[in-house]
Amino acid sequence: MSSTTNQAIGPRVLVVDDNPANVDLLSRRLERDGYSVVSLTNALTLEDDVARILPDVILLDWMMPERSGVEALRGIRKTHDSNRLPVIMVTARGEGDSVSEAIEAGANDYVTKPIDFAVLRSRLNGVLVRRLGVLEADTINEQLEARVAERTAELQLANSRMREEFAERIKAEDRANRQARIDALTNLPNRLHFMERLKMLTSRSGGDFEPFALIQVNIDRFRAINSVHGSDTGDAVLREVATRIRNAVLDCDLLARTAADEFSIILPISARIGPDAAQAIRNDLSIPVCVNGRKLAISCSIGVSRSGPPPCDADAILLECDSALSQAKLDGGGQMYCFDERLATSIREHAAIKRELAEGIPKGEIIPFFQPTVNFATGEVTSAEVLARWQHPRRGMVGPIDFIPAAEETGLVDDLFWAMLPTACAEAIRVSPSARIAVNLSPSQILDQWFPDKVLQCLTKAGLPPGRLEIEMTETALFSDIAATKLALQSLHSQGVCIALDDFGVGYSSLALIRELPISKVKIDRSFVAGIVNDASASALVKGMIDFCDALGLETTAEGIEEAAVAHRLAEWGCTYGQGYWLGRPAPQFILQAPWGDQLSRKVA
Repeated sequence: MSSTTNQAIGPRVLVVDDNPANVDLLSRRLERDGYSVVSLTNALTLEDDVARILPDVILLDWMMPERSGVEALRGIRKTHDSNRLPVIMVTARGEGDSVSEAIEAGANDYVTKPIDFAVLRSRLNGVLVRRLGVLEADTINEQLEARVAERTAELQLANSRMREEFAERIKAEDRANRQARIDALTNLPNRLHFMERLKMLTSRSGGDFEPFALIQVNIDRFRAINSVHGSDTGDAVLREVATRIRNAVLDCDLLARTAADEFSIILPISARIGPDAAQAIRNDLSIPVCVNGRKLAISCSIGVSRSGPPPCDADAILLECDSALSQAKLDGGGQMYCFDERLATSIREHAAIKRELAEGIPKGEIIPFFQPTVNFATGEVTSAEVLARWQHPRRGMVGPIDFIPAAEETGLVDDLFWAMLPTACAEAIRVSPSARIAVNLSPSQILDQWFPDKVLQCLTKAGLPPGRLEIEMTETALFSDIAATKLALQSLHSQGVCIALDDFGVGYSSLALIRELPISKVKIDRSFVAGIVNDASASALVKGMIDFCDALGLETTAEGIEEAAVAHRLAEWGCTYGQGYWLGRPAPQFILQAPWGDQLSRKVA
């Protein structure tokens, strides 16, 4: 079990879900709505956790291993009534008997998966408003009882004290109101202050209305910075980013920290148009941050939207900006997008992809393609990387770039993985008694405590020995929880599964990962490989990577080989394997034939 907490000051929401991808998605959206979010990955000790966390409302997943959500709900209701601790069940099941069972067990409401966040906001607001009414009534009763006791003892003294307390309360409320609108770390306005200002600006009309741009800045991979360098370093980075943004937009209407790693700016268009200001911010944040003598490279994703003519809708403008920011992050981070009709069309298309993907996976529309990996010493195909393709009934063959982001956002990556693995195993067995397959994992999968067992069960059922499977993970994906990742990978490695570090050299801490994790192969990223023939620096860098891995006893695979000269150069340097279009394109079958094998092996000889 693990738990995480954000720094927001809104109602405290306890999210209980065993799927880290669902937790991350819910947490980010709720944080942006101003909620304080605490998360748990199971409900085994939920009664004790509630006493420790003191949530205002619980989002409880129905289906969890070891203890289901409805069982945990019955346990909670033994000590907490539904008026003072509302529980909303999150379920992928139908609305029939399962909903009745949840209500009978004491649930206040429910939402279904995939979650409609507009419905979730409405239901959260409803149960919290009802809870607040009950608590206010409790408070009023307690206050009345206290006042009656005071007046019975000494009415005149009580009146005097009440006047003093009232004056002090007014002062305390003034101080609390000021503090409630300021982020303590950066000393910037917080999300509450930001939303008040945004709604005030959009409520103006006529000659009082002034057009403005809304800019959201999100620090890319900020959680990795915290994981690798510690929270103190992360706090220092946030303060420096706040300072740089403030200096880049001196003429802004408001700069606020609106989430753990996110800043929002309201900028009058008369001062500087949004894209220009956003580009200035992007340029300033491209400079490494120096913390305790260490330089940290950072990047940011930026979304921009503009107010239309009055009347304006604050929520609509915020949604447009958030959509632009999400698109920037989907494209790998370090990007800037302005919301426009093209992006609106793209968002509608992306929503359709999510819906159709959820329907298509159970129908068997996701199929594996195989891209061969060649042994440079022999010129033979020894393995293939398994790549997902979507055989869409209307769109035709859809590539991963068009649907993998949707799968990650909706928590369908795991379903997609298990839809392909058995077929890929069967194909490897069909083609050769020794050919291996390589599969890519997402962070949410490796954090599933049952994942190693599921993999081994699938291999056993398919009849593929564990030694013929290779697991590939990127450095960035490993940072979600290094301890849990290490445990899972060691479990697989001990059974013979090969562990490969993908996109070697483009992440934060390759050497540390190689030392800490049971890695036996590294894949050199295509961005380094492409230039080795004509670029001396790229050539020296890739050769150094190969020599370094060879010294540590690690195999190497070079990605993105698209011409013979690159393949020959890598083979001469002692690179173990190669992969790329020149060596073989992804195909629906595992292809062992290698017409260029002889010329490659002769060149090496």
